[in-house]
Amino acid sequence: MKDPCDHYTFDLIGGVQKKPGRKPLGAKAMTVAERKRRSRELRRKRLQEQSVTVELSRDAQKSLEKMIEWWGVSKKEAINRALQIACASQTGRTGMLFDFDPAFLAPPAPVKKKKTTA
Repeated sequence: MKDPCDHYTFDLIGGVQKKPGRKPLGAKAMTVAERKRRSRELRRKRLQEQSVTVELSRDAQKSLEKMIEWWGVSKKEAINRALQIACASQTGRTGMLFDFDPAFLAPPAPVKKKKTTA
């Protein structure tokens, strides 16, 4: 069973991450500017970790230009769509790629005539 005072012991011994938000004694709080700068740096690092560089062959570049022309979207969006299509075709779910108009797909409903009694 854990002792309620364990976290103080860990703080003294070290080796365990302290609770978030707690500042060590003697450390002053960050100013607004420092906090802003730090969050910007963290955001930039996260974006750099996520970014990927891709080299395309000539054929792929031509195809990409055609897709951009057809869809009228940015290069990034065209690549995303192409990847989505490729993944969907691999998994056999190509029917769900594009938003179809449900009214167009549904068969016309039969017209029911009301019986009039006189």
